[in-house]
Amino acid sequence: MTRFLTDADVDRCAGIPEMLPAIESMMANYGRGEAANLTRRKIHSPNGYLAVMGGGLFYDGVFGVKTFTFTANGYSFQVSLYDAASGRLLLYTQANRLGQLRTGSTTGVALRMLASAEVPRLGVIGTGNQAGDQLRAACAVRDVGEIYAYSRNAERRQAFATRMSEELGRPVIAADANRDAVADCAVVIGIAPAATPVVQGEWLAAGATVIGAGPTTPRSHEVDDEVLTRASRLFLDSLEQAPLECGDINAAVDRGLIRWSQFHELRHVAVGLVPGRTAPDEIIYCKLMGTGLADVAAAKLVLDRSEQLNIGVEVDF
Repeated sequence: MTRFLTDADVDRCAGIPEMLPAIESMMANYGRGEAANLTRRKIHSPNGYLAVMGGGLFYDGVFGVKTFTFTANGYSFQVSLYDAASGRLLLYTQANRLGQLRTGSTTGVALRMLASAEVPRLGVIGTGNQAGDQLRAACAVRDVGEIYAYSRNAERRQAFATRMSEELGRPVIAADANRDAVADCAVVIGIAPAATPVVQGEWLAAGATVIGAGPTTPRSHEVDDEVLTRASRLFLDSLEQAPLECGDINAAVDRGLIRWSQFHELRHVAVGLVPGRTAPDEIIYCKLMGTGLADVAAAKLVLDRSEQLNIGVEVDF
């Protein structure tokens, strides 16, 4: 039998508290060689594109594929999960909500590895559909004080700040400019679809951890050169994927400002092969593109939870 889930079903199955340990376990197993990632690839047409990515969880006996399209109608996300021994389709699920949870949880795991335990001030740039789970995950793994949120639309960022203040039980302040969501912040999270830099290195405080979780195209520049050159440590969720999707890093490498050899993958931090933060005053930059492996780990958690809670529809497929 194959289980079919909608985004609403996924939302009933799991939240950030359940997803965080699933993503953290995946990273550790990946670091031990017990999982494999299939790097995202895209097929472009005059009207949009199709993207395919995936991975295998050898420790859990499953592999899977995420597909999504982008057209004038927006995005459409799906994940298929298979039994690795029999090849049987176990799960077919809508994956918009799943992607929000895995993206936020990946940021949370990165902050647990790289950020100081106490975060008196956190800044987030972007207040769209992905931003809420970024803050939920950050507050779950670190002692976060006040939060400054910026996006270009003043009405939307104020509504986001009001809503998240009530939910998180701490002040979330609508910043007047992106600089106000960066300066003096111990953690800065970028989650806006920006084509030009929204974080500038000159704004960063000593000891800041910068998470770039926004655009993933060869032309996009989420941070400026100075963020990359000021950072003492540089991390990624996929070194193979980065040259295809990180315009800002590629440009800095091409000009000789940094080298790809300076970057480490988070999975190696997870198993102790590479240290995370080594000094309280060092600036750390981590680019998170989102991996197919993380989507598969998220889907496996949701499958398990849906079976426990009897959520979704089973079909002999």
